[in-house]
Amino acid sequence: MPNASTDNRVTWTILELVRWTTDYFRDNGLDSARSEAEILLAHALGLRRIDLYLNHDKPLGPDERAVFKNLIRRRLSGEPVAYLTGTKEFWSLELAVNPAVLIPRPETECLVEAVLPFLETETGVAKRVLDMGTGSGAIIIALAHECPGHRYFAMDRSMDALVTARRNARTHGLEARIDWFCGNWDAALAPQRARFDLIVSNPPYIRSAEIDELQPEVRDHEPRPALDGSPDGLAGLRHIIEMAHCHLNDGGVLALEMGYDQATALQTIADAVGQYTPPRIIKDYSGLDRVAVMTRNA
Repeated sequence: MPNASTDNRVTWTILELVRWTTDYFRDNGLDSARSEAEILLAHALGLRRIDLYLNHDKPLGPDERAVFKNLIRRRLSGEPVAYLTGTKEFWSLELAVNPAVLIPRPETECLVEAVLPFLETETGVAKRVLDMGTGSGAIIIALAHECPGHRYFAMDRSMDALVTARRNARTHGLEARIDWFCGNWDAALAPQRARFDLIVSNPPYIRSAEIDELQPEVRDHEPRPALDGSPDGLAGLRHIIEMAHCHLNDGGVLALEMGYDQATALQTIADAVGQYTPPRIIKDYSGLDRVAVMTRNA
């Protein structure tokens, strides 16, 4: 970043720094250079992005510039913007994120959209909803926020992830609506007693060999266990499909996020289990297969 010692200027305004940083990020190969420059500068100054333009001619002091320079260095070293700011928006809700949890993706909102009609159907009885591998809590918090009349449960094998998820639920006034427990998939579920009307999950589904080909901010910074779906990418999906029917009430729904090229394999797994209706495949905002929804046979 330019400074007084290099160009004889004493101060730089907000707008000048946004422009400079945008060019610098673009020159270093960052695709979303302008938005990332704005997000990081707003974070450094404790402002909203819109406030940057309402205060575009405000000069930055040395301490503010030092904080911003550090964020620029860390971003160019590959750290994701969401980890630098500590937040990520999902379903119009601001969530805390950190290296213990996967950063929520827009395509995961398709999973939320897919199951809302089931929760919005009036039956007069509260449904029981389980989120397996909750991570930041994005899915279960979005569902509890939209449909508060049901009973919600969330599990993860990472205690650090659960701490983050509970913090997010508390931020949005939802902690009392969600029961949390630590466990690896169904290991913490009581056989024949833990029954749900809806099970949702965004399990790891990337093939192990493909992880090293991901963008550096994903490959080197996000938790690998939340990405690695085994050599064929299907281990988590397969396990959930094979066990979920044991914990679903008759007519209960299982909804899973999956890789764009895994629909056929997932349908084969579900058919082999023989406990579900044929999976309904839902595309994401890019037109790619992303969510599978199936119902437990009565």
